[in-house]
Amino acid sequence: MKTLQTAFMLVFSLTICMAQSKEALLPKLDLTGVLTVHIKSVPQAQTLPVKLATPHSFPQNDANHVRDSITVDRNEIYLNSPSRTVSQSFLTIADSTYQIVGAPGDTINLFILAKRGENPNQPFIAFAGKNKEIQQYYQAKTQALNDPVQACMNEGMRAANLVPFKKMMDETYQKQDQFWMDYQKKHTLPDWFKTYETNALNYTDAWLRVYMIWYQIDYQKKKQVIPASYYEFKRRIKVKNLTALYHYDYLRFLREQLFWQMRQEKQALSRQSQLDYAKQELGQNAGSFFEIWELSSSIDNPNRVETDFKKQFPAQYQYLVDYIKQRVSSNVKLLRSGDKAPQFALVDANDSLITLNQYKGQVVYLSFWFTTCGACIKEMPCENKLVEQFKGKPVKIVSICTPTPGRADEQQSLKWKDSWKAASKRFGLKTTDLYANPAWAKTLSEKYSVSTYPHYVLIGADGKIIENFADRPSQGIAAKIEKAIAAIKE
Repeated sequence: MKTLQTAFMLVFSLTICMAQSKEALLPKLDLTGVLTVHIKSVPQAQTLPVKLATPHSFPQNDANHVRDSITVDRNEIYLNSPSRTVSQSFLTIADSTYQIVGAPGDTINLFILAKRGENPNQPFIAFAGKNKEIQQYYQAKTQALNDPVQACMNEGMRAANLVPFKKMMDETYQKQDQFWMDYQKKHTLPDWFKTYETNALNYTDAWLRVYMIWYQIDYQKKKQVIPASYYEFKRRIKVKNLTALYHYDYLRFLREQLFWQMRQEKQALSRQSQLDYAKQELGQNAGSFFEIWELSSSIDNPNRVETDFKKQFPAQYQYLVDYIKQRVSSNVKLLRSGDKAPQFALVDANDSLITLNQYKGQVVYLSFWFTTCGACIKEMPCENKLVEQFKGKPVKIVSICTPTPGRADEQQSLKWKDSWKAASKRFGLKTTDLYANPAWAKTLSEKYSVSTYPHYVLIGADGKIIENFADRPSQGIAAKIEKAIAAIKE
């Protein structure tokens, strides 16, 4: 069984080799790896629901969710989740969520020390084992700083310009960095983790700063001058950083950064031009990985995968291409064209109940999204254009907001509902805007095979599926909607 240190040292050793040769191969991701969380508890008077959510850096937007419970008669459980490289997971016990870090083959041990609600002033859990210092760091960080990244994102979305956002980002980064520096002085942490967490801190900060430029200028259409000092954060990062290539925070920064560079250079912003540009900036090896990673955003869309992966990729990445093709083939049978569309009964912003049956006789285009999904937000202007384009025609463009994958809890459904209403207003949605509570979100995600976001479905006027995993608004779905309208008259 691999340990965190072994896994990271393998990556580090291979990175040294890469530095010695421009065309050296990158290390492989462990596509069959497993992270285990072992939980033991004192006897409980009631059931404690437990969930382990693991977002993956590859494929893009992929995540796994494992659920179990500590019960009155069962006080020891093992949660096993896919783990492809050193990465973060989120462990939720009852109504508390803990950030953890693990690698393929690792076991993270923790104890539940008290009955739920018994003594709020005493620690509820304690980590044990060889990597406990790492998990304790995240406990301490959450206690001291809460969720500073989300607070900064909220500020950027409502701020009149980038100046107050930059000020908040600067202050937040300073607090996080100071906490990280102080913590290292007082605790013994492995060197690999110091590198990992430093990258996580710096690239999360860099990603949000670059993303907010796009969000305010391109999405919100705010005309403004970017502060001269806005890019000072780039002094502490490298845009081309092969040692962080499989790091979740680095990849999402890299994507936004490459797009921003292309806009600055007034280049065409097609998908292919971005992939070519990535190879130019990163080199052939890293650029080819970025291409496969970018294309993997449609891993559960058989139509897109068939098109995107026809070409030949470097032999060293064939295992990634094979994985994507295998994944998509297992989903093809789940909901096919001609099948009756799964029904739903969801609320709109006025708390009116809306059902799919209400739209029988009309073409329906469903969009599944969540409030912090960057790819979803980027499609919203195109969704609004569809609403205008098909006004007066038998077409309904329906947006279904679900709780954030991996972060939602049934007891927090009201909180997520409020977030949906605020986000819909902020993004100016013109679609038929609906909310799926956690129970409905789980049901629809299973019935419509929703595993990556945004997810689109085209339904005919007869209530049958025309295409699950349909094209995005920006990919030309309008032509298929027109064809579906024409079929009504036949």
